[in-house]
Amino acid sequence: MEARRNKIHGEPHHLFWSICGVVFFATAYRWFLVPAGLYGGGFTGIAQLIKLFLQEIVGIGIPEEMDLTGVIFWCINLPLFALGYKCLGGKFLYRTILAVFIQSLLLTFIPAPSSPLLDDLLLNCMIGGALSGLGVGMTLRAGGSGGGLDILGMYCAKKLPDFSVGKINVLTNALIYLAAAIRYDFEIAAYSMVFAVAAGVVTDCTHDQNIKIAAFIVTENKMLGDRISKAVCRGVTSWEGWGEHSRQGKTVHMVVVSKYELQGIKRLIKQEDPQAFVMILLPETTMGNFEKRLEVL
Repeated sequence: MEARRNKIHGEPHHLFWSICGVVFFATAYRWFLVPAGLYGGGFTGIAQLIKLFLQEIVGIGIPEEMDLTGVIFWCINLPLFALGYKCLGGKFLYRTILAVFIQSLLLTFIPAPSSPLLDDLLLNCMIGGALSGLGVGMTLRAGGSGGGLDILGMYCAKKLPDFSVGKINVLTNALIYLAAAIRYDFEIAAYSMVFAVAAGVVTDCTHDQNIKIAAFIVTENKMLGDRISKAVCRGVTSWEGWGEHSRQGKTVHMVVVSKYELQGIKRLIKQEDPQAFVMILLPETTMGNFEKRLEVL
């Protein structure tokens, strides 16, 4: 089953969805963020602030059809590539380099409307943020990242169980928008924060390797727990139970996995015992030896 899944979800599949993700992110930035005069989050926001510094303080002239944010975004990502390789491996690194390169080009050359697409600025922030978060989540789910805080978020999420990419983005963006509010405009910074929060929430919902699931399987198949453990390389706890309605003995298997891994478990259960009873829970907290796996192989 695992070999078949890897064949279907090969490298072209991951690269396709990774590129789609950066297209969504760049489109949200150029079509929703820029026309409204908002500040981007993460390294995009840092690149914006650097660009404004170069324009207003240093006095560097930039052609109107070109946004220097994309170029700066690429430059400040270079030191993070080593961290991405060390933490998450070679596949993550080259997918990230490709994604960041394409994203930098799109941020530089996608034309931005002269005025916001929506008259309601709050609605503009919510829709743009959701589109941005969807793009980030898609790229992360495909085993790459859009660079910047995505790499730092993946690193922290792997090392610290209570952290996620969305949380890291929101916390860091709060500092960026505070600086923007002090230097420029508080209201614009506040709307920008709404954009970032919407993006962070959708990122965590889309990046389902980051979501933990507890599955309880009640079945007559005593070997199903062993099959699940071998399929996902996770620990499975099993115990004997009793069905009061059927008056028959049952075996209960319990496993904690990521939401992404749950799809393979569902297929395995359907194949081994279509009559099994399955209960899925979202645990608030997990403690002990639970490995976060963030890269899609």
